[in-house]
Amino acid sequence: MPHIETPEGIRIRYDERGAGRPLVLAHGFGVSLEMWMPQMHALSQEYRLITWDARGHGGSSAPGHPEAYTMPLLARDLRYLLEGLDAAEGAVIGGMSFGGQIALQYAANYPADTYALVLSDSTTRGNEPPRDPRVAADAWGVAGDPGLEGCLHAMAGRPDLTALLPSLPMPALVLYGQHDEMIGQGVQRLIDGLPRRRVTVLGDCFHGTSGQRPQAWNDAVLRFLADVEAGVQLGDEEFV
Repeated sequence: MPHIETPEGIRIRYDERGAGRPLVLAHGFGVSLEMWMPQMHALSQEYRLITWDARGHGGSSAPGHPEAYTMPLLARDLRYLLEGLDAAEGAVIGGMSFGGQIALQYAANYPADTYALVLSDSTTRGNEPPRDPRVAADAWGVAGDPGLEGCLHAMAGRPDLTALLPSLPMPALVLYGQHDEMIGQGVQRLIDGLPRRRVTVLGDCFHGTSGQRPQAWNDAVLRFLADVEAGVQLGDEEFV
């Protein structure tokens, strides 16, 4: 599978298929771009679908020190990838959970180049103090894995973007599962803060909606993007 190398020497593995406007999806914690297999055929029929392994995951580089893992650095990796593929301008940026955090950081850093935002099973950090990533590493069973420990470090210390949400100009889709206790009430911060957003709740789903109900997830994303292209007013909430 192809890869690019950032100026810092970080190898980023990626997959692309289809043609048209770039649609970029970032995976969840502890998995890889293969988590998007249930989305690849459907979404690449209408978009240039780009999936990728964040540093510390899959076939991408895994630096050995925690300071190499921050949410801004992960967003910058994505920027290098899209610039290398000539796909940075006018891209739809999305992600699930940990990947949604990267997508939101990217949109905050590069709002003019983010055509639309897809945030699945994700939220901002909020005003809670950062959690100790070492405790989380033990709880997740990944202690000793530099990439996964590093990404827990990035999540624990990520900037809280809640106050920035109202200034984001791009349309956004917020998807989450009806029974998702991992993001709890935190998803309401996205719903309340994003000025141009649609909310889609997937019934009978927990964390990881794109894998549990892939067709409904794909349909929601494609419907959202078609409405954005058509200039349909957002702000609605749907339960599917």
